[in-house]
Amino acid sequence: MFDVQYICLQSWVPIRASNSSASEMVTSLLFGETCIAVGELDDWLQIRTNHDGYAGFVPKNYVCLLENYTHIQWKIVSEPFTYMIHNQMVIQLSPGSRIPQNNKILIEGNEYVWKNGLGDKTIVNMLEHAQWFLNTPYLWGGRSIFGIDCSGLVQVLAQMSNLKMPRDAFQQALCGTRKTWSNRQAGDLCYFENKSGKITHVGILISTERIIHAYGKVRIDFITPEGIVNSQSNELSHKLADIRTW
Repeated sequence: MFDVQYICLQSWVPIRASNSSASEMVTSLLFGETCIAVGELDDWLQIRTNHDGYAGFVPKNYVCLLENYTHIQWKIVSEPFTYMIHNQMVIQLSPGSRIPQNNKILIEGNEYVWKNGLGDKTIVNMLEHAQWFLNTPYLWGGRSIFGIDCSGLVQVLAQMSNLKMPRDAFQQALCGTRKTWSNRQAGDLCYFENKSGKITHVGILISTERIIHAYGKVRIDFITPEGIVNSQSNELSHKLADIRTW
């Protein structure tokens, strides 16, 4: 099983720290994303994701062999409310998923076709993409519209714009160009530190005064030179450490 490539053909698949469903979820695969098996333990595969090199464990029956799909040309889903459908069987898709360029894929002998939930609406920009995720519940290790964490939101939005970002906030904080507070603008990334000075949180400016981030849920709060101010409680929730471009 070592060095065998697999693909996710579900809405999303959790990747865990160890071979147990009770283990911490460290990240996740979206539909169409791939991984390589580097080990096997009972009914679990030890895998490494191909898009960012993240390691963890998934049950064997959560992923499919990639060998049957290597001929496919892929594209990134950059719209909300889309799905793959065969008769009445539906696979909901999160923005950032990968689908065939011809919008069709064979899964377990059934042809699924991609349906665009936006109709003729034109995609505007990354800030609009970010607001599609509003009220998505916070999920440690999540990267989808069904559950997401702060750095997962940034990584998926980057993926939708054909940008490559690492998985964790402290890794993302090494990317891009540093900005000063006075030069900040909508679309910049803001990074926040804990009491030890470690980067633990990230959000995206949607204006010079407001930020969208995943904290309890994907939400919009105020941003000040000190950090994030909760729009309901007016309390400082995160201490600002840095501002950067993508």
